[in-house]
Amino acid sequence: MGSGLGAGSSLSIVSAMITPAILILAAGSLVNTTLIRLGRAVDRSRWLIEQGDAFHLAGNHKGMRVVEERLERQLRRAELSRLALTGYYVAIALFLIASLAIAINQLVGDPYPMVGPAIVILGGIALLMSTLAVVIEVNVSAGTLREEARQFRQRELDP
Repeated sequence: MGSGLGAGSSLSIVSAMITPAILILAAGSLVNTTLIRLGRAVDRSRWLIEQGDAFHLAGNHKGMRVVEERLERQLRRAELSRLALTGYYVAIALFLIASLAIAINQLVGDPYPMVGPAIVILGGIALLMSTLAVVIEVNVSAGTLREEARQFRQRELDP
């Protein structure tokens, strides 16, 4: 008598665990790109702080106001990236838990067939909400660039 877990059963367990694993890879890729975006916002914020300090020392209050406005946008970008990263990590954790739940459920005779898929769905929702935060962050970034270009063009036209 065997253990009751044949090759076909083992294969079905592994097959059922593949979907969460693929979603983990996708979430990991999104984490990577979001970390790069966060790094850019942090670098830009630090540069703006240096500019603001220079304007402060020079007594340039107009320059300080412009830096403050731009810094506020960078801080918003960083916060949106932070929220997205948190969601992506939650999604990864949920996909890992789902994969384990699917395997354990299969090993004990499938008493709760919907637990794994339900957790995968929760992970998918976390992934979707996080991606929405990144979409908003991208729009804030593009809006900041448009505003900076507009201000530059205005300076060209002003005597």
